[in-house]
Amino acid sequence: MNGGAFIPGEEKARAGFYFRFTSAPNERLSVGDRGRVALPLVLNWGEPKKFIEITKSEDVEKKLGLDINDPALLLLREAKKKAKTVLAYRVNEGTKASAEVATGVTATAVYGGTKGNDIMIKIASNVVDETKKDVTTFMGSKAVDKQIVENASELKANAWVTFEGTGELTNSAGIKLTGGADGTPTNLDYLEFLAASETEYFDTIALPVAEEEQLKAAFISFIRRVRDQQGVKVQGVLANAPADFEGIINVTNGAVLPDRTLTPAETTAWVAGASAGATINQSLTFVEYEGAIDVFPRYDNDEIVERLAKGEFMLTFDARDKTVTVEKDINSFVSFTKEKDKKFQKNKIIRIMDAINNDITRELKREIKIRKEKGQDIPVNGDGIQILSTLVTIYMNTLQEGGAIKNFNSQNDVQITINNDGDGFYINTGVQPVDSGEKFYFGLEVR
Repeated sequence: MNGGAFIPGEEKARAGFYFRFTSAPNERLSVGDRGRVALPLVLNWGEPKKFIEITKSEDVEKKLGLDINDPALLLLREAKKKAKTVLAYRVNEGTKASAEVATGVTATAVYGGTKGNDIMIKIASNVVDETKKDVTTFMGSKAVDKQIVENASELKANAWVTFEGTGELTNSAGIKLTGGADGTPTNLDYLEFLAASETEYFDTIALPVAEEEQLKAAFISFIRRVRDQQGVKVQGVLANAPADFEGIINVTNGAVLPDRTLTPAETTAWVAGASAGATINQSLTFVEYEGAIDVFPRYDNDEIVERLAKGEFMLTFDARDKTVTVEKDINSFVSFTKEKDKKFQKNKIIRIMDAINNDITRELKREIKIRKEKGQDIPVNGDGIQILSTLVTIYMNTLQEGGAIKNFNSQNDVQITINNDGDGFYINTGVQPVDSGEKFYFGLEVR
C-alpha cells in the first residue's frame, strides 16, 4: 500500500496513507517503538544476497555458520550491542574452495569465502563394514558431518560441502579444501543490498563505506525516496556525508576498541544499532558506547561546537571517568526554516515523527484488514471519521500513559476531514513530546 508526504490540497493518484509533518506552533509530536537495523556485511562464509535475521547470539552460528567472535562479524557485534535485531546481508559472494578428495571425486564448499579453506574431508574404512567408507567433513577441528557409503555416488551434500564424481574412495588422513576467497564487493553489490532492503522491515540502515562518494549519494537518494515517496520512515547512517537531511545521520569520528580503532564508516554500525534500539523515551545524547576506550579523532571544544553546527554525529571521550559517549543525538539536517525548524535535527524528534507515521499506518492497515475479512470498508462519511478518530485517540492516549507525550487532548489534537475526491481522509494530529534533558544549568552562590 502506497504512502508518503503530501502538499496541502494535492490529490494523490494512488490509494494509500499520506502524512505531513511540520513544526506546529506548540511543537507537538508523538513517538513509537523500535529495534531493527539493516546492515551489509563482507563475510568469509554464508549465503550471499539474502537478509538473515539475527536476534540471539545462537542465531549467528545457526544461520550464518560462523562463530559470534569471528573477526568478520565485527560490525554485526557492534550493531547488536544496542539493537534488538540485526538484519545481516552478505554483500560479497566470494570464490568457493574445493579439492579432489579422491581420484575423480571433488568436494566444493557450499559458499564462497576464505572460511571454506578451513574445511577438510577425511576418508576412513568403516570399522563395522569394511566394504564401506566413513567420509567425515571437518570445519577446522570440529566434525560437522559424517556419511557411511559404499562408493562416491552415494555421497550427499551437507551444510558445508557438495560432492561430485564417481571415482573410488580411498582412505586419507584429511584433505583440506583450497582456493576459497572472500572477494571485494562492488558498488553494484551495495546497490543490490539497498534494493533488497525495500521489502524488509527495519528502523535504521547503515552503509559502512568510506570513500565511495557515488555510492553514498545513491544511499542518500534511496533514503529520501523511501521516506518521502513511499512513506517508509527509516533513517540511514553514513560516515562523512553532510547530507543536510533529517533522514541521514552523519558520523564523523570513530570508536577505539581495546584491540582496534574503528573508522567512522565502521562506527556507523553501532550508531545505527543504537538509533534503532533507542526506546520511546530516550535520546542517545550521553549514551555510553559499551566497550570503547577512546575516540579517534578527538575534537576540542571549539571543533565540537563547529561540527555540531554542521549536523555531525560525534562520539566524545571523557578523561575524568574514561568513558566514550554520544556528544549529541543529531542528524545532518541544517537548513532550518520557519516551517522546518531546528527540532528536526534532533534524532529523538525524528524518531517520534517516524513513529506516528509507521505506527498509525500499521494500525490503519490492521483495521482495514479486519473489516475486509468481515466484508466491510471504512466508509467515507461521519462514521469513517469516528472510526479513525477513535483509533488515533487510543494510540495517543497509550503513549501519554507511558510518559512519552503530554497535554494530549483528542478534542483539539485530532482533526479528520474528507478529501476533495471523496475517497479518503486528511488526518491531522498534534501532540507534545516529553523531550530529553540534554542541558543542565546550575547556579551556585557562595554564602
